[in-house]
Amino acid sequence: MLCAAIVVIYFAIVNIPKEDEKVVMTAAAKQLTKNFETGYPPTPREVVKEYAEITKCFYDSETTEDQISSLAKMERILQDDELNANQTFDDYLAALRAEVLQYRDKGKSIASYSVSPSTEVKYATNENGSLSTLFLTLNTRTNGVIGKVKEEFILRQDQEGHWKILGWQLAE
Repeated sequence: MLCAAIVVIYFAIVNIPKEDEKVVMTAAAKQLTKNFETGYPPTPREVVKEYAEITKCFYDSETTEDQISSLAKMERILQDDELNANQTFDDYLAALRAEVLQYRDKGKSIASYSVSPSTEVKYATNENGSLSTLFLTLNTRTNGVIGKVKEEFILRQDQEGHWKILGWQLAE
């Protein structure tokens, strides 16, 4: 028994990954491990944060073409059906790829982002349902120069209680 225990411990120690053998996941790969079908973000703020994480991945030079397509599918899950109805997925993906290529050609990326605090999310109800409004600020980097893009998001709660992005525009 003692010999068997020593053999088991030996193989356990030998099979521990070394520092240089550990796999490092890219931001896109990490994002793609999420499942919005079973773990949908619970608040408008969390939905916009997920949108920002996906957007940040789009413009990351380590993100592959296949990952862009998969991330685009994830992003559309966060969007309201009315917004998605404005453009087929193939058209959306083609426009997205062209925009990503432009960003990369200019050496532009998204360095970080910030979302309105929960206390600044505005809620309203009208004939279209429950709505919320909040802001996302993207901090971009172009060849070392930092810039900011501030966007105002409008979300609508669907029949399942999920907040979906209905639209956004540049904020003043």
